[in-house]
Amino acid sequence: MKKVLLIISYLIIAVALYSAASFYFNYDFCHTMVAEDGPLENLTALVLLLISVLFAIRLFKQYKDRNKLWVALSLIIIIGTFFGFGEEISWGQRIFSVETTGFFAQHNFQGETNLHNLEIGGVNLNKLIFSTGLVVVFGTYFVLTLLLYKKWPFFSRTIDLLGIPVPKIKYSVLILACTGIVLLIPERRIWELWEAIFVTVLLLVFIDPYNPKEKLLP
Repeated sequence: MKKVLLIISYLIIAVALYSAASFYFNYDFCHTMVAEDGPLENLTALVLLLISVLFAIRLFKQYKDRNKLWVALSLIIIIGTFFGFGEEISWGQRIFSVETTGFFAQHNFQGETNLHNLEIGGVNLNKLIFSTGLVVVFGTYFVLTLLLYKKWPFFSRTIDLLGIPVPKIKYSVLILACTGIVLLIPERRIWELWEAIFVTVLLLVFIDPYNPKEKLLP
């Protein structure tokens, strides 16, 4: 199972990078891949759902042998990634042809039933929380976690207590390199592509972390 998911993950990243590069020689293909409800957005949703399911399985198998903080963080990740899955598909709105009404019709700038496209009082929540906030948090996670885990005993004990998978350096290099490539593409919706890469690299970290005790799969 682990090998299969590793292969699939690298294939998703390869497809995303090819889609980014295609901006310069096959724009129609690039535009199709990054379109709303397009292949890469759907892949992002599926990977988030998979992460949520894998963490739920791990929690069910190990909760009796772990501390309360580990259980709490696992629940946060399960709920957070499932929330991300729901947001990516607008909670099934287009799947079930549900019309946007009320609060979301007034404040969602894409006319969807989700939170990350809300604009309230001139503040774009997607940019403030789901873009800027998450980039800072996970940028720190990929850049500093392994270094601090190796060099700072208090930090490593805390990480082990919480059960946080630590990214190997190859995954940190991968996400930074992919981000650099994406920044070169002047396509308005290119960040849909980056999101697919980002959640897939997260999946790679979770199934193949530096601290093997926290891997999602045996």
